[in-house]
Amino acid sequence: MLPIIAAGVVVAVLAVAVIGYAAAGIAFASSRIAGTRTTYNAVVAHQNTITDEFNAFDNNLTGVNLTSATATQLKQSRAAYDTLVSQSRAAQPTIAADDASLASAQARLNDNSWLTLFSRSSLNNASAKMGHERKALAAAKAITGDLIQLGTFYQAFYDSLIDLDTLSTKAQATDFTGAAAAITTLKADIAKSIQLSSAPGLPPEMKLFLTDFQTLAVDFGKLLDAAIAGDSNGASADLKAVDADITKIGSYDTDKMSSEIKAFYQPLIDTFNSEIAKANKA
Repeated sequence: MLPIIAAGVVVAVLAVAVIGYAAAGIAFASSRIAGTRTTYNAVVAHQNTITDEFNAFDNNLTGVNLTSATATQLKQSRAAYDTLVSQSRAAQPTIAADDASLASAQARLNDNSWLTLFSRSSLNNASAKMGHERKALAAAKAITGDLIQLGTFYQAFYDSLIDLDTLSTKAQATDFTGAAAAITTLKADIAKSIQLSSAPGLPPEMKLFLTDFQTLAVDFGKLLDAAIAGDSNGASADLKAVDADITKIGSYDTDKMSSEIKAFYQPLIDTFNSEIAKANKA
């Protein structure tokens, strides 16, 4: 009789122990999952800003026709790239901090793993959610790093287009002093654009375009010098060179270049969006 009673006591004790173990494990796991949820929600708030930035970037590439844009439109586009660069720079430390917080939260899901056997499925789902979000952040880090370089290029590029518009305005008004100053600025901004033309996503045609644009600036400078000197023969020859330069520059398909840039960045942005979607579903 006593062995039977003893066995019953052992079973009861074990049952209580198992229930206690399960309850403690579930409570511990729940606290860890709640912590990851708080971290995740904070990251998502930052992530929405990055998503808006990527959408704005797409609009910047398609928003202006370079052959017909007004000075105001060129300046607006230049300002848009100012915003892109500043937002991308600001995003990078935030991305790094968010990734660190996610990594820490993800690691804590494995704390006291001996205690959380009954909650392993929920913990694994939470870890997968963190993993997908971290992959999204890795994509965002790469994209924003590239966009800083691309945006910096476009700042210089739009400066050169604004310079050209200024030059045209000054020349038409026979303001030779103002035109000469615009030529100097134009040459400097084109040279800067060429230096930055290896930015990620820029097609090779862009550097060729800029090289021909630089030739136009040089020839326009010669035309201006001839006009100031009253050299009609020289001015006539220089005008033909300028006309030829303009024709050559006009042969470039800037829409195609924009499409190629979009084609470079779209898979990266798609990866970012895909990992976000996976994180939301996990």
